[in-house]
Amino acid sequence: MLITIGSVTTATRLARLIEKNTGHPASVVHTPSEINKGGCSYSVRLNDIMFKQAKKIIDEYNVPVRKFYSESIRGGKHVYNVISG
Repeated sequence: MLITIGSVTTATRLARLIEKNTGHPASVVHTPSEINKGGCSYSVRLNDIMFKQAKKIIDEYNVPVRKFYSESIRGGKHVYNVISG
């Protein structure tokens, strides 16, 4: 799953909050060009099963996010589908 965010500072904060509160890894990456709608954008990448827990943390800590995407690989290409946002 990718959670798109507008700044590297906010993305880093969210990744740390997710790891601290769930014990699951989360990493900060540049938002893939397929879903980046212009400008600088970062994403937090984590396992899809973490959606509900991540959403709860985002709401609890008032972290501004853009969208949530599921991520899969089909035919050797990354495919992104909006989950929420």
